[in-house]
This record gives sequence, structure tokens and C-alpha cells, in this order.
Amino acid sequence: MPYAMFFQHFPEIAERETRTVTLLQKSSGLAPGDYSLLEMFCDEAGCDCRRVMFHVVSSHTKDVEAVVAVVAYGWESRDFYAKWMHDEDPDVIDELQGPILNLASPQSKLAPAILELIETVVLRDGAYIERVKRHYALFRERVEGKRLSAKKAIRRRKKKPRARRRTR
Repeated sequence: MPYAMFFQHFPEIAERETRTVTLLQKSSGLAPGDYSLLEMFCDEAGCDCRRVMFHVVSSHTKDVEAVVAVVAYGWESRDFYAKWMHDEDPDVIDELQGPILNLASPQSKLAPAILELIETVVLRDGAYIERVKRHYALFRERVEGKRLSAKKAIRRRKKKPRARRRTR
């Protein structure tokens, strides 16, 4: 599954709504500073994986774009992912559901502590999870593009009959 940055498609929303955790003191091996969670979503047409990849960047790195961790988070139930994947292998489901370090991404030595921060702080915020789901829906609509727009247009036509022209 290919992933793309949310801010590439919705820069204004991303600027306002990107989550940054500010640590004021050392915690779980993380130095005080800012840790921003840049959202990435699957941009494969027809996919409905209901997952986000958090590319976490830190104010401590010299390169402000250097990723210190990539955490995958699937918010649906284990049953959802088993049906979606047509596979009930618990190891496969573990890779899709819940927060986990993304095995296919490079991780820094801070990655386990970042995962713990996301599990214990970020994902306990129900409003933030709903925001991520809203971002996912916006992103999916953009990816599906004309296909979704065409379906909406057809539904509108069925609901609202066109006015007829009068002839004299």
C-alpha cells in the first residue's frame, strides 16, 4: 500500500490540525521538546484500510524533516481487519490494528519511546482520533476523486428531478 502525506493534499487543514506533543521534562527516554505527528494515508484507489501512518519528527533533530519514528495505527476492530484482509492470522491482524511501529520504515533509537507516547497520551484523546478519521475520509475522497464525484452526482439527479422546459 502506497502512502502519501495528508499535508500535500490539504496544507491548510494540516497546518491547523497537525498534532504536536510538547514534553516539558524528560519522559520515557524522550528529551523535552516537540514531537509532531505528520499523518500519511494510503493513496491506492479502492483501498479502505482505515489506517494512518504517523511520521514523527522531533525538534531535536538538525534536519527538521528527519523522521524519528513511523507508527502505524488502525482504528477499526480486529474483526474488521480479518474480514478486510481475508485472513485471521493474529500476526497479520497485529500489523494492521492498533498502534505499532511500522516494520517497513526506518526507525530511530527513540521509536519505542515514541510508540509508548502515542499509546499512552495521543490515542487516549477521543477527539483527536475522530480528527484522524475525518482527515482519512477527506483524503479518501480526494484519492477516489471523480469516481466518488460521479456517484454523488448520480444520486443527486435521482433525488431532484430536473425542471422541464415549457414549449409554446
